[in-house]
Amino acid sequence: MKVTLPIPDHTTLSRRGKTLNPKLSRHQSPRKPLHLIVDSTGLSIHGEGPWSSGKKRRRGWRKLHIMVDRDGVIHSSCVSKWYTADGSRAPHLLNDFEGEISSFTGDKGYDQRSVYRAVLGEDRKARIVIHPRVNAVISSKRKWTHRDRHVQKIFDDGIYTWRRNSGYYQQSKVENCIYRYKTIIGRKLRARTEEGREVETIIGCNILNRFLALGRCQSEMVG
Repeated sequence: MKVTLPIPDHTTLSRRGKTLNPKLSRHQSPRKPLHLIVDSTGLSIHGEGPWSSGKKRRRGWRKLHIMVDRDGVIHSSCVSKWYTADGSRAPHLLNDFEGEISSFTGDKGYDQRSVYRAVLGEDRKARIVIHPRVNAVISSKRKWTHRDRHVQKIFDDGIYTWRRNSGYYQQSKVENCIYRYKTIIGRKLRARTEEGREVETIIGCNILNRFLALGRCQSEMVG
């Protein structure tokens, strides 16, 4: 094109990338209580490729934690080490969320007291749908908690009936978002520093949110 523009090399982009401070942008209309859904996935980091020869180094990976609403819009994300428990990152995801929560859905990895406290903090009255663990039992408290009601419902009606009636299958919304991230953005992190990886994932989440804003169809039920 014969345009005299400076082209930064990959090293310069990597070095400057970790100094950025991107924010998640959400292209949404009117603020209303949202149904939030959380999950995590693994992304590989630097290491030898599958076609390398000789002695191989063990490939490392990081966890990407994502929180979306029922429309698939990403509201919060963070990166952690591979050994980090999913539930321990839920308070961090909620700290980045500003607004009212209608419900909070998560799998067995979020069946922790700290998650319930984070969701119900600041006088919130959100409905919590977290899948109880296999060995879950009803607490000894006089007043039943959200978790106690779910456990009793599973005892009475069975796990599949509970999943269907509680709305737990909405978990597929965040799983679909993770699939889109790995398909469009990629399955590995290119940045070499933890700060750079955080920036990289936020930019990726912003791209997915932008795609939804540009290409989502609007459907209405007609009688």
